[in-house]
Amino acid sequence: MRGFFHGKFFIALLLVCCFLLGFMLNLAVDGGKMPHKELVGMIVTPIQTGFTWVKNKAVGFFQTFSKYDQLEEENRELRARIAELEKEQSEFYYMQVQNERYRKMLSIVSTEYSFEHVSADVVSVSRDGWVSSFGINAGTAVGIQKEDVVICEDGLVGIVSDVGLNWATVMTFTDPQISVGAMVLSTGDVGVTEGTLELRRNSLCRVSYFSRDAVLNRGDRVYTSGLGGVYPKGLLLGTIAELGYEQNGLSQYAILQPAADFEQLKEVLVITSFSLLEE
Repeated sequence: MRGFFHGKFFIALLLVCCFLLGFMLNLAVDGGKMPHKELVGMIVTPIQTGFTWVKNKAVGFFQTFSKYDQLEEENRELRARIAELEKEQSEFYYMQVQNERYRKMLSIVSTEYSFEHVSADVVSVSRDGWVSSFGINAGTAVGIQKEDVVICEDGLVGIVSDVGLNWATVMTFTDPQISVGAMVLSTGDVGVTEGTLELRRNSLCRVSYFSRDAVLNRGDRVYTSGLGGVYPKGLLLGTIAELGYEQNGLSQYAILQPAADFEQLKEVLVITSFSLLEE
């Protein structure tokens, strides 16, 4: 309200009042000899000025709202575009990371083979004090079958033990039910993995039937040998943690530390088919 008494409209009204007061005084003094046109102009002009000021203010007020709505719509469109670009950037980054992981996974497979594969996420883990098996979110709908080989970017994980339309169960190769032909790359010596309940509790497994004369060392890397045709040759199994001789003294065994960390698996590749390349 205080602003009204300092506004232009109030000043214009004040001027009109002053004029009217002066006009009345003029009539009282000299009988009102002012020409009719000039009288009308002096009265109407301040009033018109006041109304013009009010009109301009009103027009400006509504134009401001109109521009505000337009700017708000432009801001909404810009925010939506920015969100879309951020999503595209995020998806591009995810694809880069995922492709790099796939490249690492596929690089552990011997170049002697051609193969087809399906990626899947780990969605459940079965534990009995250790990781014995886990579930993935892909199945027969994408070509996965029982006994398909499962790998991660670190090496061999295991084999598909059960499968449905959109799910599968993967058993790790440390399970006592699984045997994998193994080979020490540095020496060419071959053996077979044998899981035991005791070793599996520590995420380890045994590799048996190495020759007594085999020159093996802790830290040697052990790969799949490809014997038996179930697993492609050249998948990393892990490294030798301990060495020993069988009770009969005729052969050696090794305790293997798997390369894959079964506790931390998030994504795997299922090899649905593979074959040796023709020379």
